[in-house]
Amino acid sequence: MRFSIPICAFFLLVVLLSQTNVSAQVDEKEKAQNEAAQRQELERKTFALVDEIVSGVWGLKLPENRSFIQASAADLLWSHDEKRARTLFWDALNSLGLQIETADDAKAKDPKEPKPKNPQTKTQANEKALKEYSETYSVRRNFLVRVARRDPQLALDMLRATRPPLIPSNQDFRLPDDSDIEQEIANQAAEHDPKKALQIGRESLSKGLTFQLLSLLHSLNQQNQDLATELAGDIIDKIHSVDLSTEPDAFWIGAYLLQASRPPKADTEKSQNENGPTAVWKQLKLSDDQRRELVELLTDAASSPSAHPNLANGLNELLPDIESLAPDRASSAKAKMAQVNRNLTNDQRDWRTYESLYRTATPEQMIHAANSLTGEQRQSFYREAVSLAVMRNRADSFRETINSEVSDETQRKALLDSLDAEEIGSAVYQGNVDQLQKLLPTIRLKEQRALAMAELAMILEKKGHHEDALKLLQDARPLIKIDFNRDTQSRAFLALILAYALIDPPQAFATAEPIVDRANDNISKLLFLSKIAHNSAVKNGEIVMQDPGVPLDFALIKYGQGVVALASADFTRTKALADRFQRNELKIMARLLIAQSILRNVDAQNKPEPPAANSP
Repeated sequence: MRFSIPICAFFLLVVLLSQTNVSAQVDEKEKAQNEAAQRQELERKTFALVDEIVSGVWGLKLPENRSFIQASAADLLWSHDEKRARTLFWDALNSLGLQIETADDAKAKDPKEPKPKNPQTKTQANEKALKEYSETYSVRRNFLVRVARRDPQLALDMLRATRPPLIPSNQDFRLPDDSDIEQEIANQAAEHDPKKALQIGRESLSKGLTFQLLSLLHSLNQQNQDLATELAGDIIDKIHSVDLSTEPDAFWIGAYLLQASRPPKADTEKSQNENGPTAVWKQLKLSDDQRRELVELLTDAASSPSAHPNLANGLNELLPDIESLAPDRASSAKAKMAQVNRNLTNDQRDWRTYESLYRTATPEQMIHAANSLTGEQRQSFYREAVSLAVMRNRADSFRETINSEVSDETQRKALLDSLDAEEIGSAVYQGNVDQLQKLLPTIRLKEQRALAMAELAMILEKKGHHEDALKLLQDARPLIKIDFNRDTQSRAFLALILAYALIDPPQAFATAEPIVDRANDNISKLLFLSKIAHNSAVKNGEIVMQDPGVPLDFALIKYGQGVVALASADFTRTKALADRFQRNELKIMARLLIAQSILRNVDAQNKPEPPAANSP
């Protein structure tokens, strides 16, 4: 049996969203006069809460939970008390116990370890070693990237102060290592210190080429195109020094440089989704000589008789660059592609066709093509078709296509439900009241209709239509069954609670307390089951905090304002709601959510607004 603990995070969010900003009802003039004092008092109480959270760390069993809370507290305290925050980050590192033994120590232990007696035992040993390496690497990487968001140099110091886990032997593929982490740290540095990011990137590049370099290059290019050009030049030099036939990663990194440095086309500068924000893209600045050098290098490597067929497949993407920058190599490139195509199996030919459709087809064409596929390929086409239909404002006609083209009733209903969810999300993002009202009668799932009604109610409340908003919530409530094992029910109930918090606080509060009590009961049952069936979300009888099922950054963005409103209205009551959880780790997590929501809101208010586009 296997289960997860997303409901724990769900309950935490529900309990924290059970009130709203009562002060919004206070006279605007009085509110303006008292705002600064109230904010200062709220900050004072929140920092005191952070102190309590840090003190409570030693009541946690799991080292990774202690580290998670210490690192979270350090992140919150950074702007307020950087010296203490640095100390907490080091405490968090020490809690993880990452000072792993050296390779010499490991070799000294090897003779004592029993050697595998048969191939099956050897395979199991390799799988265990790989699992241990992946877990240790992931913990170390996640922690250091978090530190890097505050201070990349501190993250580098910590990286070098700890020993990396030993890479398991006999692996047929490259495992991520410290060079990948270094480049992620550099990526974090790019926004605030591009020169430092370039320095870290170069140091890491000297150890080898990895795909993390591309993420760093992209971030650096957004901040300082000249420095990005320098790094790109270093990468090109590195590509020259390796054998592309044995290191295909270098080929694809070079191909990315070519594509990122293509001059933008006039018809692609605007997003196809006119309702969404316009993405800002900056072309990577490479000289014609650098681009020609790359084209010749990659074309020669992929066209050679010994080249892997995957490299030849990449020539198709590079053909426009080959024809414009190295036309003398175009014929050999096309010949190589034709040779590879002749040797494709039927399945490979089909996949090549589907891959082309995936990039160029209309939503209707994708549905038609998906009907001849199976498994994950079919589902992938369905997901892309739904997203594309909503993005291009063709949901109504696409709904008809689903009804006529998809014969399987279960799959048809699932697709229509997916289309409903995508349309709701798009309309909410745009604040489109008319679109949401139009959607309501067509939504098949009751809980999904309730979610749309809750989102619509919040928009109406902002527009001053309080009675209409309240009526929508009253109509939505009977449509939702409290079943936290179903994701659609959970999301709908969360939306309802948040809407009530903004529209009818007493009702939100009345709903929250029994939910916490029910949470305590359900969590006790889950922990009992964990003693019978292994679950990675529970370890040594304690819930693992770092993977609560709902990413905390997402939770804070979506629900943080509700938490701030609750704490502004009654901080003591908010804290009492968090403390209503019986499990110590959940009390601490709930308190952490309160502190993170409030202090992130303070940081956002204190952050200076960017200058206007026409400012000198």
